Amino acid sequence: MSAASNIMAGKRGLIMGVANERSIAWGIAKTAATHGAELAFTYQGDAILKRLEPLA
Repeated sequence: MSAASNIMAGKRGLIMGVANERSIAWGIAKTAATHGAELAFTYQGDAILKRLEPLA
C-alpha cells in the first residue's frame, strides 16, 4: 500500500445521511475507509446498520 492510498490514516470522520449503497454518503464512507479513516455513522433503522458494519 502506498502512502497516497493511506492519506486518511489517523483521521476520523462522521458520515451522515447514509441511505443505501447508491447514496453519496455511502461513496464518501467507502472511499474514506479505503484510505484508512476511522468512521462514525448516523443511520435510521437496523437494516442500514447491517449494511454499514463492513465500513465501520
